[in-house]
Amino acid sequence: MVFQTILRILMIVIGVPLVLMAASTRGAAQLTIDADGQYRYAQSRYDSGAFDEAIAEFDRFIHFFPTDPRVDQARLQTGMAHFSAGRYQAAAAIFNQQTVDFTGSPLDNQAFFMLSRSHARQGMTELAILDLHNLVALSATADVIDRASYELGWLHVDQGRWSDADQAFGRISPDNQEYFQVADLKQVLANSETIPVKHPTTAGILSIVPGGGQLYCNRYQDAFTAFLINAGLIWAAWEAFDNELYALGGVITFVEFGFYAGNIYGAVSSAHKYNRDRIAEYREGLYQRRQMSLSLAPVHKGTALCLTVRF
Repeated sequence: MVFQTILRILMIVIGVPLVLMAASTRGAAQLTIDADGQYRYAQSRYDSGAFDEAIAEFDRFIHFFPTDPRVDQARLQTGMAHFSAGRYQAAAAIFNQQTVDFTGSPLDNQAFFMLSRSHARQGMTELAILDLHNLVALSATADVIDRASYELGWLHVDQGRWSDADQAFGRISPDNQEYFQVADLKQVLANSETIPVKHPTTAGILSIVPGGGQLYCNRYQDAFTAFLINAGLIWAAWEAFDNELYALGGVITFVEFGFYAGNIYGAVSSAHKYNRDRIAEYREGLYQRRQMSLSLAPVHKGTALCLTVRF
């Protein structure tokens, strides 16, 4: 009897906490999320640079709230997260999907611009240019067409196609030419023919005299070195043959042939490098005139301002 009483007391003591814990667990299981809270949290992960978490949270938002008006924006943000994380191929796939049913909305326009940038980052410049041409053909909004023409101009600048860049900037409507500083850009592009160049063929021919090609390319120290080494080896070979040391003369001649050929190859390479450096300097001067790119995208109960700068 006493044993049974003790057993009942133990069951009550142990059972009550277990019941409370079960009730607490059931209460926690009833936790729910709302669309606003989920979208804010996903955006907060994106803003903090946690792009993989942002992608997962935006996907969760799309899954649980498929009828919310922010679904298209959330999908675009997953593409932006992939782009920011350097996964340009994945980003392009998402942006491309959003351009399929083009309606001319700000989101559709932004998807086209980001699709072009994603292709450009993958080195697919021609495809990036085609994306912008498609946007120009589909859009009926002057501001969008002008922005696309502006982006096209810079893609041509990246490729060193100065005339194509000048034409693209020139297609910007008069109302927006001041904003995009078209007159300034066209003035700089008009000077593209004045970029100093060195002709590789000329450099190679001048290298018949060792160091001549390097001197033509303004590489004075290399020219002096090439002349001394080749002249010294030619003199040494001559002395060897003159003293009937034919084996030694043959070895020195063989070595000199390598240096002589290297002298010509180095001069041609110097011409190419000189041209690359001058073009890079000219292109950098153009980049300093590039405007920050602003775009608008609709969000729930408002509009988001998107700022894009070159980096």
